[in-house]
Amino acid sequence: MGLLDSFFGKTKLPESKTEGIFAVSTAQVTMEANLELVSLKKAGICFKPQASSHFERARQEVEELLELSSKDTNTSYQIVKDDYGYVWILLEDPDFEDLVSNIYLVSEGLVERGFGGQLLCALFPFKSKDKKVIYWVYSFKHGNFYPFAPKPGKERDTALEFRTRSVMEKELPLEGDSARWYPLWDSPL
Repeated sequence: MGLLDSFFGKTKLPESKTEGIFAVSTAQVTMEANLELVSLKKAGICFKPQASSHFERARQEVEELLELSSKDTNTSYQIVKDDYGYVWILLEDPDFEDLVSNIYLVSEGLVERGFGGQLLCALFPFKSKDKKVIYWVYSFKHGNFYPFAPKPGKERDTALEFRTRSVMEKELPLEGDSARWYPLWDSPL
């Protein structure tokens, strides 16, 4: 960032880190075996839209790529806007690796078109045998995962979050600072 950029209040968005997302493919086996967490066969990717024709064109191109890919993988998807104005691409597929591949496809599509800084997170929900849902959140800004286990009343099951983190720390690139484990209340997934 140059002196004039800082003077005029322009900041460059951090580059997104997409390569770590594939770690969840192999980690899913460990989650099932060691934590009895089963994928809900869904995933989502969230990004901040921009009001520009260039961004709209990029979004359409990414949607076309996703449409082609979903024909090969039988992944269904929908695009929704949440209450905060963020766009979510929600995916469903019985094959977990197809979910991960399509999340990567969308993220790389936006990065290649110059909108990597708009990527916020990817979300992978799992369910425990006692029906608790825990999300593995991938932060594109930091290039790592963290667990999010919501409870009713916008509370968190921090014991479950820390337990899953301790089991998965050798499997996933994890966010070490739990202050960065941002809750995703009311996500559409």
